[in-house]
Amino acid sequence: MESRAAVYATAGVGLAGDRYAGGAGFWQDSRVSRDLTLVDADVVEDLAQSRGLVLAPGETRRNVTTRGVALNDLVERTFWVGGVLAKGTSLCEPCRHLEELTGKLLLRPLVHRGGLRADLLTSGTISVGDAVEPVEQQDGIGVLVIRDRSVLLGRRLAAHGRGTWSFPGGKPHAGESAVSCALRELREETGLFATSGRVVAESLDGFPESRLVFRTRFAIVEDAIGEPQPREPEKTSEWIWFEWNELPAPLFRPISSLISSGFTVAA
Repeated sequence: MESRAAVYATAGVGLAGDRYAGGAGFWQDSRVSRDLTLVDADVVEDLAQSRGLVLAPGETRRNVTTRGVALNDLVERTFWVGGVLAKGTSLCEPCRHLEELTGKLLLRPLVHRGGLRADLLTSGTISVGDAVEPVEQQDGIGVLVIRDRSVLLGRRLAAHGRGTWSFPGGKPHAGESAVSCALRELREETGLFATSGRVVAESLDGFPESRLVFRTRFAIVEDAIGEPQPREPEKTSEWIWFEWNELPAPLFRPISSLISSGFTVAA
């Protein structure tokens, strides 16, 4: 184990140089997440003060040490580590291997205090001093309006994603289905009228600049009637049709995630 001031985290893989990211960890069990493991410095200090079990930095074998963070509360929660988005999967309970490596009786003292396992949802650099912040996912809808093998995009003027190109879309109302939201937002933003659609994909995206996280569902609409107009000019400057293989740049982050997933519009 070695201390680093900063390390690059890769979504779905782990930290650069980490034994598990390189497929060389002691436990080769794909049923539990090993992208990121976190431990509370206060717990480590309590072991030394109350039980005389002194652990050097990194000796717990977790790869991120935190302070003042209720790690157990982050199980099944999405959270930021600096500009990297992660999701807690389970408590990182102590194991016999840890006792063998340290020569210290740690199993019982660390039960339910051994840290947190998490999946990395986005990539980026984690640095010493970065904040760990829980965040609630918000729902969003993106509308893929298809006409003559082209899709409709507009340049965003709102602070969230300003200057990027995006599909029509927005947030569903309480109790509103994804397709109903897509048809409503399409009409409100562009003036286009459609009666049907279907959800075809989903993405989860974090916005470090605003600390927001959106789960975006994408609905295809192929029966839109009319010509698009910027009905909400304070949010979108113009609507333009683009061939799928000739999309403009920069794209709104959920659109980039959709493309990165391999999704394509049939020619």
